Amino acid sequence: MRAHKRPNLDRLVAMEWDILRDLRNMLRSPELSISERTRVANALAYHASVLNKLLGQKGLDSQFNDATLGDFIRNVDARMLRLVRRDFKVWTRKLSLKK
Repeated sequence: MRAHKRPNLDRLVAMEWDILRDLRNMLRSPELSISERTRVANALAYHASVLNKLLGQKGLDSQFNDATLGDFIRNVDARMLRLVRRDFKVWTRKLSLKK
């Protein structure tokens, strides 16, 4: 049997960046409903957090904070942006290790 090759950290970081770009492009799609956009925004927040953790494991400084995440989703309409911010705050509260 062949041993499975584990992906290295650089490859995982590159994959997360690709996922974030795809999700950001999906948010700009006018054919998605509000509930679909909300799900995409939640996935975007999740993958931003995963990328942040991977970069932390790699020894790099955090790439995402409130300002840079806001810059990342800047082109989203105002109503959707409020939903993203609200859902991201709820999501980080639920998954916080500081409880």
